[in-house]
Amino acid sequence: MTLLVSGWVALDAIETPFAKVKQSLGGSATCAALAAAQFTDVRLLAAIGEDFPEGEQAKLEGRGIDLAGLTTIEGGTTSRWGARYHYDMNTRDTLFTHLGVNDGWKPVLPAGWEDSSTAFMAADDPQAQLGLLGALPSARATMVDTIQIYIDTAKKGVEAAMRAADFASVNETEARQLTGQASIAKAGRALVEAGAKAALIKLGEYGAVYASPDDYFVAPGYPLEDVVDPTGAGDTFAGAFMGYLDTAEVTPGEVRRAIIYGSAVASFAVEGFGPSRLLELTRDEVEERYREFRAFTHFEEAG
Repeated sequence: MTLLVSGWVALDAIETPFAKVKQSLGGSATCAALAAAQFTDVRLLAAIGEDFPEGEQAKLEGRGIDLAGLTTIEGGTTSRWGARYHYDMNTRDTLFTHLGVNDGWKPVLPAGWEDSSTAFMAADDPQAQLGLLGALPSARATMVDTIQIYIDTAKKGVEAAMRAADFASVNETEARQLTGQASIAKAGRALVEAGAKAALIKLGEYGAVYASPDDYFVAPGYPLEDVVDPTGAGDTFAGAFMGYLDTAEVTPGEVRRAIIYGSAVASFAVEGFGPSRLLELTRDEVEERYREFRAFTHFEEAG
C-alpha cells in the first residue's frame, strides 16, 4: 500500500505573538506527507528550487518518505510564504506569497508511481490535480484540497477536481465561499449536492465536519492548552486521514476512524513551529491521543 502526496514544498516565515521563525520547512505537501508517514508508505511529488537546503530534504528522507518525485528545478527558487498570527492564533495576516518553482510547474508521475493505491492532491492548480487523478486509474481512494487563490481564479476547475476525487477537503472559509452558505452544515450538504462524492470541512481548533450522500459526522478538536503554530494543521489532518485510509477498507466506519486519526495527528502539528513536531512524532503518541479522543467523546445511551 502506498499513498501519493502531491503539492507544495516550501520555506516559511512565521510570526506569532510569542516567537517567530524564518526559513522554516513548510508547504502543504510537506505536512501531509509527514502526517501520512505515520501510517503507510508515502511518495512525495513536488518541486523545489536550487536554493532548497539539503538539511531540510534530509529531514524528509529521515521519515522514510520516497523522494523520487521531488524535482529540483534548475535555476528556480523554492516557494516561500510568510504570515503573522494574532493573539487568538485563529486569525492571521499573510505577509507574502512567492510561488517560485510552483508557478506553472506541471507534476508528472515518476515511472511506476501510477500504481499508488491512494492519493492526496494538496492545494495546487486544479488542472494539475485533474491530470494526476487521470494518471492514477487504479487508486482506490483519492482526495483533493484547495486554497483561496484557486477559488478566486479557477473556481470551475476547483469544482471539477472536487467532483473527480473521492473526497474533497476545504476549510470553513473556503466551504462558505464555494457554496454561498453561512452554515457549515448547509455548506457540507451543498458541496455534496454540487457533485462532491464526500466533503471534509476543516474547522481548525474546533475539529472537522464530514458530509456524504449517506453520512454526516462531526469530530471535535483536541483540547490543547498551548498552541505554538497552527500553520499546516489542515494539511496534516488531510495527510493523516488519507494515510490511515491507505491501510484500511474505505467504509463509513473506517472513514470516521480516519477523521479521528487526522484530528489526533493535527493536534501534534500545532505544538511546534512548522512541521517540527511531526518530524519527531511516534506512532505510540498518535495511538495514545486517539484513545484520548475516544474517551472525550464517549457517552452511554439514556435510560
